[in-house]
Amino acid sequence: MKRSSISEEPIRRRRRRLVSISEVIDFLEYLAPPSLESPRRPFGLQVGAAANQVKTLIVTPLPTYSAISCAAVYKSALVIAAAPLLIEPLNSLRWDDPIGSKIAHLVQRQVSLYALSNAYAAAPGGFDDCLAERLGLAPSGALAPTRAESQLKLVVFTPVTALQQVRQAAAEAGAGVHGAYQNCSFSTSGTGTFVPQPDANPTIGKAGKLEEVAEMRLEMLVPQRELQGVIAAVLEAHPYEEVAYDIYPLHNPGILYGRGRIGELPLKVSLDTVLAQVNDALELDIDNRARCSHRPGLSIGSLAVASGTGEGEQLLWAAHRQEAGAMVVGGVSLTDLALADGGPTVVIDVGFGPSVAPGMQRLVDQLRNTFDTDGVQVVYVP
Repeated sequence: MKRSSISEEPIRRRRRRLVSISEVIDFLEYLAPPSLESPRRPFGLQVGAAANQVKTLIVTPLPTYSAISCAAVYKSALVIAAAPLLIEPLNSLRWDDPIGSKIAHLVQRQVSLYALSNAYAAAPGGFDDCLAERLGLAPSGALAPTRAESQLKLVVFTPVTALQQVRQAAAEAGAGVHGAYQNCSFSTSGTGTFVPQPDANPTIGKAGKLEEVAEMRLEMLVPQRELQGVIAAVLEAHPYEEVAYDIYPLHNPGILYGRGRIGELPLKVSLDTVLAQVNDALELDIDNRARCSHRPGLSIGSLAVASGTGEGEQLLWAAHRQEAGAMVVGGVSLTDLALADGGPTVVIDVGFGPSVAPGMQRLVDQLRNTFDTDGVQVVYVP
């Protein structure tokens, strides 16, 4: 018998599905629910249509001409920026206005634009966390807590033999997290009753006959943003045709969202040392060094960080109250300058782009891990 060679085997390729802009938006807003942003600012799809197909994602701190020009090279491109292009409603669209000109470039080149919400700065794993991580800081908490994510209780009834697989599926989808503990659940035994109807396809029992089955009541905490994924995982893992489950709202606070991070340094070091470490960690070149009001001989024992400008959030005031020796920010306001003048906390301004760059680079990895198998290209433009 002739043995077929590998080259003679038919090549089977996975057919890539089409990804819409709305799917990308759903993923972005899953990472950081906009309802948790503070203070509110314009965000969302500012140019384009949510139903349009997307093949390329251009991730950039600011919607610059460079980012727009890069996106124009690709087909079906979506620019994802950390700051909005449209801050106020437009009364006119002029080509000689910088904002109007960029909008014209986007429209003419059929490039869409999405602005991330402030929630991405505050959310776990967002801009503030990434900036602190890049600077080697182990934060002890948020500078200014905003609100906690809603917690829910999922109760699902399963046959005894299916308890483990249903619990594991729910945990892998995000249920059962309690502080530093995972796979947390509680289960009790009981008896379930049901009568399958003629058109049913029961796993246990026969149509028209009352069945009594030993079942388990499984209870797990679920963060609000994980609910739909957890339910889908439970339904897939559960053996029953119709799954009985309940969702209970709770007053227990969930994951805490807050702006800014603060932490103690391993040793007290000079301000010059902190500046050198900031410049090195954020790869700030000689023409774009971190700026601060220098104080010779000042030693720094604790450091605060906040991505972006923090406009209207009074983050520097929060750093003062928590006795931070210095605070790294992505831009200073007039209020910040007034507070920093003679205050106990030195302001280190690294610029908006460098302050959000670590978070944007993590977002690039998250987008690639999620949409790479669908053929969506992700490009980072500093």
